[in-house]
Amino acid sequence: MGTTKLTRKEILAEDPVHEAIIRFIEFFRVNGQKIGIAAAAVVVAAFAVYGGLQYLNNREIQAQEQFGKGLNFFHSEVTPDATDDPYSKGPTPTFRSDAAKYKAAAKEFSAVASRYGSGKISIVARYYLGLAQQQLGQKKESIQNLESVANNSRDRTIGFLAKKVLSTCYLDSGNYKGAREILESMIKDPQCDLPKEELSIQLSRVLIAQGKRDEAIKVLHAADSQSPAFGVFKQQLTAELERLQKTPGAGTGQLPAHP
Repeated sequence: MGTTKLTRKEILAEDPVHEAIIRFIEFFRVNGQKIGIAAAAVVVAAFAVYGGLQYLNNREIQAQEQFGKGLNFFHSEVTPDATDDPYSKGPTPTFRSDAAKYKAAAKEFSAVASRYGSGKISIVARYYLGLAQQQLGQKKESIQNLESVANNSRDRTIGFLAKKVLSTCYLDSGNYKGAREILESMIKDPQCDLPKEELSIQLSRVLIAQGKRDEAIKVLHAADSQSPAFGVFKQQLTAELERLQKTPGAGTGQLPAHP
């Protein structure tokens, strides 16, 4: 039985791998310049992305450092012998007065809030800016910043904290309706991670200010029934209920804000 001999051309034509390699080489020979330009563009784009990420990372670090500085000022000590330089006595800042420390803190928070867009660090900085302005008696500016944070959904916990402080601001200014709406919405919101007992106590004081003592007692009873037997706010709820039931004309009182 004879054998069939193939020519070199026929062998190469029937080898798919070799044929593919030949075509690949031919493609690069014809389109080499275009591919080179495309490859260069990819490299440039890669460096641009890397540089952009580095830039964003550096900005984030700068924002965190400046926010940390403001937070240190916000919680700093007040001493009569403090100097104009808050770090003159060491790494822990000191100020001569509360006004001086809150003013310094507000300056740092304001810079972070305005320079770093709508990221989380900026939202938290605006929240603390509102708290600092509240301490400085800048009520209008404080409420504007707190409302901005309360309406921002990027960080719900900070938003709820801002709403809680806003309810106190509204109560202090006589805006009982606004305070009540905020507190009732947070108590009903399953996503609100603030203590519902504390919010209920705050709501009861708003209702008392409105002259709605019976509703205030009802709110406290509801909170008390849902509160754990040994919960943090159990004793406070019980005391508040007893106070209202024994003294119908009791004053509203205030709950301190917890930044």
